[in-house]
Amino acid sequence: MGILFWYIVRHYLGILTLCLTGLVTIYLVIDFFEKLRKFLRHDAELASMLMYFLCKIPDISFQLVPFAVLMASLLAVGLLNKNQEITAMRSCGVGIFHVTMPFLAVAGLITVILLGLTAVVIPLANAKAEYIRTVEIQKKPQPLSFTSKNLWLNIRNHALMHVQRVDPEGTHLHEVTLYRLDDQFTLSALITAAGAEFADGRWSLHDVAQRVIKPDGSVEITQRITLPLALSLTPDDLITWNALEPEHMTLNQLGTHIEHLRQEKQNTTKFLTDYWRRVAFAFVPLIMTILGVSIGLLETGTRTASVGKGIGQALSISFLFWATNSAGITLGKSGALLPEVAAWIACVMFFIVSLNLFLKVRY
Repeated sequence: MGILFWYIVRHYLGILTLCLTGLVTIYLVIDFFEKLRKFLRHDAELASMLMYFLCKIPDISFQLVPFAVLMASLLAVGLLNKNQEITAMRSCGVGIFHVTMPFLAVAGLITVILLGLTAVVIPLANAKAEYIRTVEIQKKPQPLSFTSKNLWLNIRNHALMHVQRVDPEGTHLHEVTLYRLDDQFTLSALITAAGAEFADGRWSLHDVAQRVIKPDGSVEITQRITLPLALSLTPDDLITWNALEPEHMTLNQLGTHIEHLRQEKQNTTKFLTDYWRRVAFAFVPLIMTILGVSIGLLETGTRTASVGKGIGQALSISFLFWATNSAGITLGKSGALLPEVAAWIACVMFFIVSLNLFLKVRY
C-alpha cells in the first residue's frame, strides 16, 4: 500500500463523507418537519424529539450508504479523470487493479461496518426510537413485553394489563387480565375478561369478572357482560408493534426466532426473507462501488465529469436497484420466491452488470 493507494483513499473518503452527510441531513430535515406537527400535538419535549431522530440515524445511514457510495464513486473517478490524473497514472504504468483497489478496500470496510450495524446496533436503536415515540412523545402505555401472543402493559393509575393474544388486525384482544395496585403497590383489584374489542374509538371488555380486595382481606366478586377499558392504544399501534417486531431483533435473535418457528412447524417465510434481506443489503455498497468505478473508468480520456451528471447517474441506478430489490422482497414474503433468492436477486443482477462493465473498461 503505497502513496498512490492512500492518496486515492483520502480522495474517495472525502467525497463519500460529504455525500453521506448531505443525504442523511436532507432525510432528517424532511422527516423532522413531516413529524413535527404530530409531535407538537402531544406537547413533546425537544430533548425527546432530538433523541428520537438521533436513534434513527443508524437505520437511515444503513439505507442511504449504497446510494452515497455509488454517487461518491462516480464523482471521485470522474474528478480524477477530469484532472487528467488517471491519464497520468496510465502513463506511469499504474494498472487498473491499483486504481480500483483503494475503492474496493473502502467498500469492503463499509460492508463489515454495515453487517455490524444491521446485526446489533440498528435493531436496538429502532427499538429505542419506537419507545421514545410511543411512550415519551405520544404518552402511551409502555409495552413491558410484546409479541402477538403475549402482551404486558404498564398503564395509568398503578395498573398492569396482560393480554394472551392480539389479533393481526389489532382490534381484538383475547384473555385479558388487569391488575390494579394501590399506593403501596398491593393488589387491590383483579379483573379478568374473555377479551376486549375496539369500536367507535374506544375499548371495551366483555364477559368480565371483577374481584375487589377489601381492607379486611375479603373479596367481592362482580360479573359483568361489558366494561369500558381506559386504554389509549389504538389498533394501529398494536399492528405497528407487531409488524416492527423483526426489525427490533438482532440477527442472532431473529435466527433463534426462525428456528423456534420451524420447531413449531409454523411459516417462517416472512422472517427468513427479512433475515437475508438485511445480510444481502450490507453487500450492496461493494457492488455499487464496482459499478460506479466501472462507469467512471469507461469515460477515461474525457473531461465531462460534473456533480450534476454524477448525481443523475446515481439517482437512476439507485432507483432501478430499489425497484428490483423491492420486487424481490415482495415476492419472497408472498412465498413466490425462496427467501434467499428473493433477498439476493437484485444484488446478483447488479453484480453481473457491474462485472460486465468493469471487463469492458479499456484502461
